[in-house]
Amino acid sequence: LQGKVTEKRNLTHDVIFISLQLDRDLLFKPGQFVSIKMTKNGETKLKSYSILNSPEKKKIIDLCIKLVKGGFASDIFKEAKVGDVFHLKGPFGHFIFDEQALEQEHWFIAAGTGVAPFHSMLQYYLPQLLHKRFTLLFGIRTKKDFFLDEEFKILQQEYSHFTYIPTLSREQWNGASGRVQRHLPQELKGKVFYICGLKEMVLETKELLLKRGVPTD
Repeated sequence: LQGKVTEKRNLTHDVIFISLQLDRDLLFKPGQFVSIKMTKNGETKLKSYSILNSPEKKKIIDLCIKLVKGGFASDIFKEAKVGDVFHLKGPFGHFIFDEQALEQEHWFIAAGTGVAPFHSMLQYYLPQLLHKRFTLLFGIRTKKDFFLDEEFKILQQEYSHFTYIPTLSREQWNGASGRVQRHLPQELKGKVFYICGLKEMVLETKELLLKRGVPTD
């Protein structure tokens, strides 16, 4: 599978958006990821990124990528320009929406670029599952780290069954503050939880939910 860069822009000081036009259709489920072949100084590695867009966009893969100083892939993406071609494999991954769930509420808990699979799921499922409730808890450090904020606000205006809660962990503002775990609902019954982001946040949130009686599955 080949993907040609058709758009590249900065979302924040260290997160970029890249859109790839594929040479054929890629059938994937919201929440899945692709692996991209990266070559630098004769060394090749496969790097994995969650797909940002809904599967309804044919032959297109959008990605939001966090740039890490001196990172193998980050250096390549920093230099990437429109017209460049990347080789991809996929889709992969079992982090997908539970369509069989009987629960009425789905809570998406994200930190940083871990929000990408949820963006894909919301785009796809909000128009379809009007009888379910969706909440996105999106944790970032400071105001300058905000990205996709407008998109989520628009979705919230458009769909009354969707609630968007951005929370800042390192800065005070007039919205929610502190780590995402602080904003979990009091009542946990009848809800399904999905967690994506830094390993530490994922493990802590999972631990907290299990401790409070949320079934493992």
